[in-house]
This record gives sequence, structure tokens and C-alpha cells, in this order.
Amino acid sequence: MLDERSASMLAYLQEKQDYVSVRELMGAFHISKRTVYYDMDKIDGWLRFNGMAPVERVRGAGFRLPEETRSQLPAKAGNARVSQYYLSRDERVAWLGLHLIHRTKPMFLHDMEQLLQVSRGTVLATLQQLRTELAAFGLDIAFHRKDGYEVRGNEKDKRTALSHMLSALLTHMSWKQFVSRMRGLVGANLYRSHFPHLGEDRLSSVYDMIASGERAIGMELADETIVHLAALLLLSADRLAQGKRVTMDEEEKRALRKTPQFQAAVKIAQELEKLFGVPFPEDEICYMTVHLLAAKVNRLERESDDQETARLREATGRMIDMFERLGCVYFQHREALEKQLFLHVKSAYYRIKYNLKTENPLTASIMEKYPEVFELTKKSALPLEELLGKPIGDDELAYMAMHFGGWLRREQVKPVRRKSAAIVCVNGVSASRMLKIQLEQLFPAIDITAVLSLRDYEHFTGKVDFIFSTVPLPNSEVPVFTVNAIMSDAEKASLLNRLLPHLDGGAGEGPGPSAQAIVELVKKHAVVRNEGRLLEDVRRYLAAARGGRVEDRKPSLKELLTPDRMTLQGEAEDWRAAIRLAAEPLLNDGSIVRRYVQAMIDKVERHGPYIVIGPGIAIAHARPEDGVVRSAMALLTSARGIDFGSEPRHRVRLLFVIASVDGESHLRALAQLTEMFREERHRERLAQATAPDPIVRIIEQYSASV
Repeated sequence: MLDERSASMLAYLQEKQDYVSVRELMGAFHISKRTVYYDMDKIDGWLRFNGMAPVERVRGAGFRLPEETRSQLPAKAGNARVSQYYLSRDERVAWLGLHLIHRTKPMFLHDMEQLLQVSRGTVLATLQQLRTELAAFGLDIAFHRKDGYEVRGNEKDKRTALSHMLSALLTHMSWKQFVSRMRGLVGANLYRSHFPHLGEDRLSSVYDMIASGERAIGMELADETIVHLAALLLLSADRLAQGKRVTMDEEEKRALRKTPQFQAAVKIAQELEKLFGVPFPEDEICYMTVHLLAAKVNRLERESDDQETARLREATGRMIDMFERLGCVYFQHREALEKQLFLHVKSAYYRIKYNLKTENPLTASIMEKYPEVFELTKKSALPLEELLGKPIGDDELAYMAMHFGGWLRREQVKPVRRKSAAIVCVNGVSASRMLKIQLEQLFPAIDITAVLSLRDYEHFTGKVDFIFSTVPLPNSEVPVFTVNAIMSDAEKASLLNRLLPHLDGGAGEGPGPSAQAIVELVKKHAVVRNEGRLLEDVRRYLAAARGGRVEDRKPSLKELLTPDRMTLQGEAEDWRAAIRLAAEPLLNDGSIVRRYVQAMIDKVERHGPYIVIGPGIAIAHARPEDGVVRSAMALLTSARGIDFGSEPRHRVRLLFVIASVDGESHLRALAQLTEMFREERHRERLAQATAPDPIVRIIEQYSASV
């Protein structure tokens, strides 16, 4: 029997013409070495049971399907029983939801048992979880003795729930991946058995219609979005044929008609009418427009000039303003950032407004690896939340944080380009940008000449030395390195080892000793208190030594704001003198040069007292290139206060100066400072302090957080 992961692994081997290493499978499926061998044993058992030769195993090379097995698989897979594919809990909920909403005949518990191939107890648990999820869409599950189980609610809410269920099944799956899953292995039989409406031929036709609608208005959707939208439109056409129609508010329809996406929806609807013989009324076209507006977009040449769009542009600008102010950073290429962020903000706005939920598989990674950027994004998203009248979820915030984080790093990268590479990413613009920045930092000698969607790649004619891709590209003429959109330190070290032979043309020595070997050597001569931390540090060191750039550790508040950088109860005749006085310790210890002080003053003269971020608190700062030598922080206190503006709220008692070498390394300390000042008593104690000791004690309380 094959479960979902081992079936996917078999599909992966089927696509590969050469040997696949254990390390590659570990990275592709995010599993341990032991699990790789465990799954491979299950695959061998399934192959033997179906009369095929098992996987070839060669030490040092990896795994490979024999040619006879490769040729027999498609036919064998077509006859596989559904019971040979085990659905995950979330997949069970999604499939059951699709069936209950889209049912055309009565459905009872025994039907669900047969559909999902699980026990009655598991069906009841799945039904309860589905009831909870549907409640978020204003829907309920009812039972009748004659008609069985059915979903109650209006058609618009049912369509929204259908979209959510499809998203759970198709999230971050490109068209090629979907077709491969439809054609290959047990997945084909699974899809046919569960939902014959989603036939490959029908989906392919709708896919082409969406692409035609895109071209009509100069729009390019992310690969995964088209797969999801094609499946949703197929189900919508079926529901229209059953007489189930969406109704839209007249005011909403007036606003939607003004958008370029409405014109694309009209074109798609006309093609759908020809294919299915079902008329698409204007309400349905407007609902399709909502999904086009909410879709992830790589490019949009035309933009509407309605009031809603204008408000979104203003909100986007205010978000960047807040991020710069709260993060004490300046984006040099502000116009380009605003243009890219607006595309995502607009899509997110319509997703949230119409309850079209999206799942971001990178959310946990973003929150763990870039907590400061995520928290700043969360605070900076207030203008969009005000426009929506509701909070923004972590998944959407993580996408926005990827935009901000990518630009923070982009503006400090100056690669020395010797060889060229392209990136192929199916996860949209945000993930592509994050991946590009990571690779530029890891390989400063590589010129990344193109960032492509999967569809772009199919027509790409540029010359590159190799390709980094989030999906396998079996027919590439140059080496392809499969990577995750966000890489861990271990994954970066592995990628360095794999790429080094290509950087030096295959000459010279191998990648050198492994981090684990070095740790084992150290353990022979010293007591290692934390082996895991030592292994991580060695890996980071080796990555840097081999030409990569390791993420800098962000210092804490107590490391940046030391007692010798505090000027307590200082007297200044005005705010300009106060900035000069506060910055004096940083000049004295060489953290900044004189022109940085003037740059801070110039910023306030140009923008006003924007550096006043809270009651009695101001943070002065300028760009790294304005004269920062090393990251540091200084403090000037004044019990009497210093006026930074004409209003009482601009009177400052605590003036901080922040210097950051890269626009990012100070973010941890800044987050700790923000956390500290949530307590009003701390603000008062600092303002009244006449010696560093009480300030240091407070700072130490917060320097381990964030």
C-alpha cells in the first residue's frame, strides 16, 4: 500500500531520468534519511505486488527506476484502487466538503465511508471538522432521513467554500504538477474517483480560456492561481447548469464593471458559454471578476482608476511609511517597492474582503526566521486593516513580510557577477523575490539574470549556466538545483556543496570537510555543552568560508545600547542640538562619522517630527550609507523635555539614536526597545534616571526577548 508521500516520491522518481540521491529526496520532501529508506521499502513492496521491478539502489549515486518499470507505471497506476492512496486529514475534509456542496444525489454516512475509504468513526470526525470550517463561511450541514447530509446556505457562500476546499487540495501546485498528478500513479485514479468533473481535458480547455483573458488586459497570474481558478470555473459551470446562481450586490457590480479584470471575466465567460452551452449572467461574471482581482499577480499592465484603487494605493504608501518609521529604515528604490507591493496588497484586499482564504506554506518559516520583519509588517499593515475594517491574518501578513524582507536585503546586495543563473518559482512574486535575495547573498559571484514562472520558463531562450528551481525541471539543458523558497542554514550549506564544482568548472578539490566531521573532532578534545548549536555555527562558518554569505546575527538591545553610549539629563537648546548631543558617544567610539549626524537632522527638517514614535520618545536615524561604521545605539535623557515640534505631543524626554550598517541588523534591538516601552513605568524611570545602572537593569530584562 502507498500513502500520499510515498506515492508522490514514486512520481518524483518517474520524472527523473537519472539517479536521485538520498539528500535530494530529503530536501524535496522535508523528511529524514531514515524516512527516505522507509518510504523506499514501501515503494518496492508496491511495485513487486503489481508485478514490476523494484527501485535500483547504487551506493553513492542514489535511487533510480528501471526502464521497464518506468514504462509499465502509467498503465499499472490506472488500475490502482483508491484504497491504495491514503488521504491526509485535511484532504479528507476538503474532498468531503467538495462532495457535500456539489452533490447531485443523496449522501449518507456509508457513502462517505466508501468515498474516503475510512471507518465510520473517522467519517464522523471528518464531518465535525468540516462543519467547523463551513461555519466560517456562514454555512451549516443538515441531515434528512430521506436526503441524507447536505450543506445549507446561499450560493455565493457555497462558492466561496468551494474555492477554499480547492485551495486546500491545489495549494502551490503548478499546472504541470497538476497534470502530472492527474496522469501518473494512483493520483489519476484518485481524482477520477473523487471528482470526475475535474477531468484533465476540461481543465486544460478552461486553463487556455483564462490565459486568453489574461492576455486581453496585459495581466499574468501566478501558476498556482490558474490551476485553482480553472477548477473553480469548471465547478461553477456545472452549478449553473443545475440552476444554482450567485447573486451580487448592485453597488458591488457597478464598482467591479470599472476594472480591467471585468473585461477579462467577460471574455472568459463567453468562451465558457461556447464550451458548456450554459449562459453566464452578469452576476456570475462579476463573481469571476472578484476571483481575478483576488488572484496572485506577477504582472498587470492596465490598472483601474476608481476610488477603491486610489484608496489602496494610498494605504500601500502609508504602509511603507510606517515600516520605514517603525523600523528606522529608508528604502532607496521606494517607487519600485510601492509598485510591487501594491499588486500584492490589492489582491490581498479582495481576498480578505470577500473571505477568499489563502494558505501560505511559508508563514511558519517567515515568523521563525524573520520575526522582526514580520512584527514590523504586522504593525505597518494598520492602514490596510482600517480600509478593510477587519484584521489581517498571519498568512497574508507573511506574504507582505516577504516583500519587505526582500527589499531590505536587496538594497545592500552588490554581487560580483561571473556566472549566470535563472530562478524558476511557482509560488508567485513574493516567494520569488525572497529566493532571489537569499541566492544573491549565498552566491555573490553569480548573476541571476531572470526570475521566471513555470510558464515563462517554457518559452525562455536566455543563456544561463544553471537554474535554481522550486520544482523539478527534468528536460533542462543546464544543471538544475531544486531548492525551497526559504532555505535553512543546512539547506544553504548543502546547496553550496552541490554548486561549488560548477563554479570552478569542475576543477580543484572537493567541497572539503563536513560540519559534522569537524564537530566530532572537537568532541575528542573538549566538552561540548550544546552540540546542536555548535553544529549550526560550524555550518554557517563553512558556508562563509566557501564563498557564501551567512545571515548576520542580530545583536540585542543591551549589546547596542551600552552605558558609555548614554547621556543622562543632557541640556540642549533645541532638537538639532539634542540630536548632536545624543550622537556624540557614537562619534567618539567610531560607530558613525560626522555626516551621519547631519543626515539625521536633514531628515527631520525635510519630513517634520516623524521620529517621535510615542509619548515622550523619539528615534533619530538615517541611511547606512550616510555614515554608519558599525551598528550601535545611543540615548539622551531629559527630565524637562525637548520640543521637536509645536504640539505638546512632540515634546521628547527620551531621544534614541540608531545606526545600522545594513538597514536590518538593528531590528531585534528595536523590537526589544518597543516591547520595553509598552510599560509606562519604564519610560518614566528612564527619563528620571541620573545614573546608567537602573537603565541597564531594565534593558537586561528585555534583551533576551524577540
